[in-house]
Amino acid sequence: MKKISLFMLLFCSLTACEEVILLDLDTATQRVVIEANLDAGKGICTVSLSKTSGFYDSNNFEKITGAAILLTTSGEANIPVIQDADGHYSATGIDIAPGESARLRIELPNGQVIESETVPVPYPAPLDALMTEKVETGGPSGNGTSEAHYMLTAKWQDIPGQSNYYRLKIFQNDAFQSGTYILSDDRFGDGLPIVRPVIRQTFQQGDVLRCQLMSVNKSYYDYFTELANVEGRGFSAPTPFNPNGNLSGEVLGYFGIWQASEKVIVVE
Repeated sequence: MKKISLFMLLFCSLTACEEVILLDLDTATQRVVIEANLDAGKGICTVSLSKTSGFYDSNNFEKITGAAILLTTSGEANIPVIQDADGHYSATGIDIAPGESARLRIELPNGQVIESETVPVPYPAPLDALMTEKVETGGPSGNGTSEAHYMLTAKWQDIPGQSNYYRLKIFQNDAFQSGTYILSDDRFGDGLPIVRPVIRQTFQQGDVLRCQLMSVNKSYYDYFTELANVEGRGFSAPTPFNPNGNLSGEVLGYFGIWQASEKVIVVE
């Protein structure tokens, strides 16, 4: 059990005195965190295992080593996902096609077994085009003119006759923009072209932008939609909560399967 110091200023007559009050607060219970991804196009499965930190601890999450992980496909393949670094596991050469499915089984060193739901492999949607448009933002630059920024827009064709879910990942000069969640579905335009601007972020002339269009399963989409909603609303959000994943037990995280296509554009 750890303590936190709160300072209360008590004004006694005309003299100010300071009292230190120590409150006993329980350290938050550790929970297992799982980030499991299967890139069906490349046939690569990666799993990261860790534990949450205590409430007052640093953000150095404890990595879980020694787990036994098995990926099972609808084609009856049983593929071990082997540890290749502390808390990180991987498997390559996985042969799995759109319309098939897979599930994950994880046995932790303490004997706890965690299983994913059966996840379908989505069909890929090629990224057709990237476009940039000049916008004027901010105040004058050093030479008295407005600073030029550019907005990025991606375009692709939705696959007709089925529910599709997408995520765009943006890499600016090879740096992944992890705080930008760009998610789309086809509820209001089955089989139609999708034009998706990247809002709340602009780029500058000379930036090299790599855009990865991921066709993802619904549970992956739902997980990151909830995560984006919480992070985007900040202090205006209701009581904080953890996004709902597709894993058994009291764990945090998800198992996602996706297909990806990429394009690169230089802002000019």
